[in-house]
Amino acid sequence: MKANITRTVFTLVLASMIASYGYAAQNKPVELAADSIEYDSVKGIMTAQGNVRMVQENATMTGSSAEYNSKTKEAHVFGGVQVVQEDATLTAQEVHSYDNVHMVATGDPILTKGTSKLTGPKIDYYSDKQYAIVKGWANLNTPDGIMTADQIESFFSENRAVAQGNVHIVSETRNMDATSDQAVYYGSKDQQGKTVLTGNARAVQDGNVLTGNTLTLYLDNKVIDVQGRSKLVITPQ
Repeated sequence: MKANITRTVFTLVLASMIASYGYAAQNKPVELAADSIEYDSVKGIMTAQGNVRMVQENATMTGSSAEYNSKTKEAHVFGGVQVVQEDATLTAQEVHSYDNVHMVATGDPILTKGTSKLTGPKIDYYSDKQYAIVKGWANLNTPDGIMTADQIESFFSENRAVAQGNVHIVSETRNMDATSDQAVYYGSKDQQGKTVLTGNARAVQDGNVLTGNTLTLYLDNKVIDVQGRSKLVITPQ
């Protein structure tokens, strides 16, 4: 059975129908509002158009149009999509949501979490794990600098990021430029901006060049530790 529901009726009636599905699945109801909504009660599919707003617990997703399957808990939102959950904000032209916790964003996606900003061609974000992965032209912007790589995984709850392939780190405030095959960045205050570079590691700071198999940078105090065979070229100041 299909029904077309106006925005006013929808928010009063359909929300309760969606809530029943949500509670059955995870005890977390989903409320959907829009200018117009078509609801197929047999298939459990809701198609919404205009000023779409989906709310589940402390997360809010908005966009210009959407389709939500209350049985599979899959959502597809188009057009100026914005997802806000606590201190995390995800924006993109298109977002697929699975099981209400896994979001795949495409179309200039930007994920902002606290003071960190992650961008790339596609962002996979798992809100329950506070984890995101970007493959291809990944870019992570933090107060310590900008990291780019072929792939970046961000573990937001640990304030840690793991980069793979063509890693490049630029810290203008520390006058640092570094490259390597892999890197792990620790952003918590007690780690002093610790960044471990492995594989063809190279760091340039204040004109001095340090190379080695593994370099550990402490961006807060400009200290560099090196492991394995290394080479340092000092530029007279």
